[in-house]
Amino acid sequence: MKDWIPDSVIYQVNLRAFAAREPRNPVEASAELVRTGVDVSPLQFLADNLSQIKDLGANVVYVMPPFLMGIEGRKGVGSNYSIRDFRAIEPEYGTMDDFVGLVGHVHELGMKIIVDLTPNHTSRDNVWIATDGIHCRNEDGSLYYDYDWSDTAKLDYTNPKTRHEMHSVLSFWLDVCDGDGIDGFRFDMAHMINDLSFWDEALPELKARHSGRDLLFLAESYGVENNRGLFKRGMNAAYDDDFYKVCAYGYARGEDGQSRICLSGEAFGNADFSNKAEAFAGSGIAAAFEHAIMDYEKGPESGAGPWVARYTDNHDEGRGVYRFGNGAVRAVSQLIFLTGHCLPFLLSGQEFGAANRPTIHDRIKPCDKGFRVCGPDCEPCGETAGVEFEGNLFARGAPERKRWYTFYRELIALRAAYPALRRGSTKLFRVREACGKHDRAVVAFERQWDGSVIRCAVNMGSEPRRLKHISDLAGDVLYGKLNDGTLEPFEAIVTQTA
Repeated sequence: MKDWIPDSVIYQVNLRAFAAREPRNPVEASAELVRTGVDVSPLQFLADNLSQIKDLGANVVYVMPPFLMGIEGRKGVGSNYSIRDFRAIEPEYGTMDDFVGLVGHVHELGMKIIVDLTPNHTSRDNVWIATDGIHCRNEDGSLYYDYDWSDTAKLDYTNPKTRHEMHSVLSFWLDVCDGDGIDGFRFDMAHMINDLSFWDEALPELKARHSGRDLLFLAESYGVENNRGLFKRGMNAAYDDDFYKVCAYGYARGEDGQSRICLSGEAFGNADFSNKAEAFAGSGIAAAFEHAIMDYEKGPESGAGPWVARYTDNHDEGRGVYRFGNGAVRAVSQLIFLTGHCLPFLLSGQEFGAANRPTIHDRIKPCDKGFRVCGPDCEPCGETAGVEFEGNLFARGAPERKRWYTFYRELIALRAAYPALRRGSTKLFRVREACGKHDRAVVAFERQWDGSVIRCAVNMGSEPRRLKHISDLAGDVLYGKLNDGTLEPFEAIVTQTA
């Protein structure tokens, strides 16, 4: 099917967390001792429960790498980003038949599926290691790796053999189900391969060979200029890292655990983010989000790409409700589902208020994805470390879990109901909130498509804001409300005029 990408809502699946079925208490552990039968594989478990994802409203299943993991240099229980064989399925997750069955079932339900792949590196015992020149080497002949990724080995795209092998891998998965293969890839660290001209060759050729269907090529890439460079090379989507950075640098949690606007001094040390940091300091958090939104409104018309994946949660960054608090996640999620050029992105469990970062290398350990703590006047009060572990820590209590689920389901349904929210152009406007310039927290914008005009305003802050120009939001209310001209903390209003 063509032209499905603008309508995407991406649901990221960490197979270890999604299929976690271990006992949660001694009663369940006791019952396990006498249970009969064999558990299905994580891939089969996902296939059996796709209806849950579809009922939520998500329509693109993004599976973190299901490929055979490396053993040499393995960290902890093994990372699915250290790949031994790109054409084999990791036994921990199931079999090739399980994967093919998953792809077929996704398509039967009218959904799409993309798979995570690491073009920058492999494991240190990858099947290509013995082939001369495929991997980068140090002067002493040892395998080279980036950063502290000591369980990986960097690929060398200056070698035609490497380009040929990776191109063959991409073709293999696009054809895996008798020509009805996966619908694209999320490319891990796409901007880091050592010869970016590989994308110039591979992506257009793959699109041409599969001209009867749209393919989603989603780059994990950091920085607007890196994204623009990859768009020119054939990528049609990328991470909106700056959008997430507004969250990371702009929100802390108070000593009561609630979301607070508090600009981190570290924001000014990031060159890619400097214009957003300056906007934040001069005109409030609203200005920083406005800059991020408009970065991708300067190119082709909305609805035609490129697209950016915006998120509060992903497997690298951890959970937004833990890092920024419930209020911030509520406000930012509303902004994500209402803004242009956007592919909303959820990490499995987010729809139930999950607070833990799913495991990457270890079943449980501290990690650096914690949160800042600030006082009433934004004075720093310290930091709390993050924890990653296998499984899920959802919001406490069934009513709270239901609230989160209903919140995301309503946002997804709203976006699905109005083409202007998926494909329309974006134009900022001011509602003149009653506050000083430096404290602006309300982001307001208009979406237009095929004669339809939808206007949105989102309060990104923890204080109610009275809006002086409420006439700009006149029309039929589609979502949210104003209380006597006041937009409540972390809330939104969406209206439509003919």
